[in-house]
Amino acid sequence: MEKMNSATTIMIYVFLAVLAINTHTVECSSRSSYETVRNIRFYVQDISGGNNATVWMVAQSNITNTFATSFGTISVTDTLLTAAPELNSEVVGRIQGVVTFTDMNQTAITVLVNLVFTNGEYNGSTLTLVGRNALNEDVREVSVVAGTGVFRFARGYALTRTYAVHDQNYTVNQFDVVVLVPRGI
Repeated sequence: MEKMNSATTIMIYVFLAVLAINTHTVECSSRSSYETVRNIRFYVQDISGGNNATVWMVAQSNITNTFATSFGTISVTDTLLTAAPELNSEVVGRIQGVVTFTDMNQTAITVLVNLVFTNGEYNGSTLTLVGRNALNEDVREVSVVAGTGVFRFARGYALTRTYAVHDQNYTVNQFDVVVLVPRGI
C-alpha cells in the first residue's frame, strides 16, 4: 500500500511538472501574439504637510509611536502625477488610494492605489498597483494588478525611485511602469 501511495505521489508530481511546462509555453506564445508592452514614466508629487498636502494620515495604532518605522500608520493619498519631475510640469493624472506602514523593522509601506490618468494618451484610463514598497531601497517594485480603459486586463510592475526630497513634507518619486495589455484595447 505504501509503494502505491509513493508511486501515485510521483505520478502526480510528474503530471504537475508537465502541466507547468505546457502552461508556461502557452503563456509565452500568447504574450507575443496577443499582448502589447507599454512603458510609461511619470513623477509623483508627494506633499505630506502644509496647506497643499496630498497625503493625509487618517489612523495610527496605539503602538505606532514605539516604532521608528511608523508601523500601524494608515494614510490616504490624492497626489499629482506629472510628466516631468517639476511640480509645475504637465499633469498627467493622480495617484489615489491607501498607504499603510506595515513593517515593524524596516520603513516599508503596503500600497493599494489607482493611477488615474486625466490627460494625454491614457486619459480616462486607470492602473491599480498593490504591494510592498520598502522606502529605504534605491529601487522598489510594486505589482500592477489591473486596469481600465486602454489598460483593461493589464498586468505588470512599477519600479519606483525617490527622485528628490525637497523637505520633510515634499518628495518627488519617479515611476517606471511596464504593463502588458491585450492588443486592440
